[in-house]
Amino acid sequence: MNFNISTWQFSLLLGGVLSCVFLFDLDLNLLDKDYALYRLNTESIPPISLPRFDRIVIDSNFKQGYQIKAADLNNDGLPDLMAVSTGMSEIFWYENPSWKKHILFDKTRDNIDLAPKDIDGDGDIDLALAARFNLGNSTAGGYVYWLENLGAGLSWQSHLIDSIPTSHRLRWADVDGDKVDELINLPIIGRGAVRPNYQQGVEFCYYEIPESPPGDPWRKIIIDTSLHMAHGLQLVQWPDSSNWSMLTASFEGVNLFATNIPDPEHSWTRIRLGGGQLGIRPGVGSSEIGLGKLGSLANHFLATIEPWHGDKVVLYQPDDQAKLWHRSVIDSSFIDGHALLTADLNHDGYDEIIAGHRGGDHSLYFYQFDRQNKEWNRYDLDRGGMSAAGLCLWDFNHDGLLDIAACGSATNNIVLYKNSGQP
Repeated sequence: MNFNISTWQFSLLLGGVLSCVFLFDLDLNLLDKDYALYRLNTESIPPISLPRFDRIVIDSNFKQGYQIKAADLNNDGLPDLMAVSTGMSEIFWYENPSWKKHILFDKTRDNIDLAPKDIDGDGDIDLALAARFNLGNSTAGGYVYWLENLGAGLSWQSHLIDSIPTSHRLRWADVDGDKVDELINLPIIGRGAVRPNYQQGVEFCYYEIPESPPGDPWRKIIIDTSLHMAHGLQLVQWPDSSNWSMLTASFEGVNLFATNIPDPEHSWTRIRLGGGQLGIRPGVGSSEIGLGKLGSLANHFLATIEPWHGDKVVLYQPDDQAKLWHRSVIDSSFIDGHALLTADLNHDGYDEIIAGHRGGDHSLYFYQFDRQNKEWNRYDLDRGGMSAAGLCLWDFNHDGLLDIAACGSATNNIVLYKNSGQP
């Protein structure tokens, strides 16, 4: 397959749950947003000018929260929340709709990411987990486990998959075209890398689920080793294919990794789309990555936080006259920017950008495109109460509107922002 950015079509995966579905027919086509267990039916929901969110505190004592995901853990048809923290060994889950707090697992530490999926095919949700994360030690740790859900009331069982120091982002997707999801692992730095330049390349890879996941080894396939400080990961899919490609945010800016089926092990193509912030390492490149659209067929965009853990929310749009997409800064007030997603929160066909920062005044915002003035306006989602480290989207109460869940590091909390529609 020959990859040409002007003729690509793909859909968006946000590493948590499937939500709004849309298709538009132009150069770069988005099919759906977020990775999920069900599709959100939005056809009957009228557009809203400016969405209103009700702030619901799920947990006010979640120390140094880092990532949050959603999945139906108790098979009651409602999406529950689960979260990991770099400051606690416990992995907690929160039962929808009461949001009762449960301990899921407490035998690991320095937990940095998790990815829900029914791994062993027994009908309930298991978890992939990245643990023992330490950015200051790129020669040890980075354990990747899968946690087996043995049923209600029983302890979860851990199984070691691999150990790659600083394993940092985990996602599930079919990247080799075999109609079975693989586990993607994007470590943040390479083995032996040290600050400030982090010169060793990242061991970007995926694992195949074996026939017997608890007992058999998981086969590892290397995708790439050319990235440095690879902080963000976004998955994309061809509309006529079951396999997925990947967007990354790193010192090298925004890159798309696409595979040539049927030989994904040896034929990955890397295409640079966004240049990232220029400068001296480590203050360069891109840190978070999201993909969205602005109503009409032609207007798709990339949204990033830049540089690594940076101060800027950045927009990239295709430029017919240049190899890289056009870069524009829409906010430069962040301190330790760390969380970003894109989604159509008000059903008008134009995606909003949701982004937050962990430092300073600990705030979470959403940005809405002003069609008349052709500019982005920022609105407070949580001013001062959320040092956003991780975000996820889902329609948690099945009302047809996307809600936002966030976990805060310095604010030590988990908050649900319920989309109530028109203000």
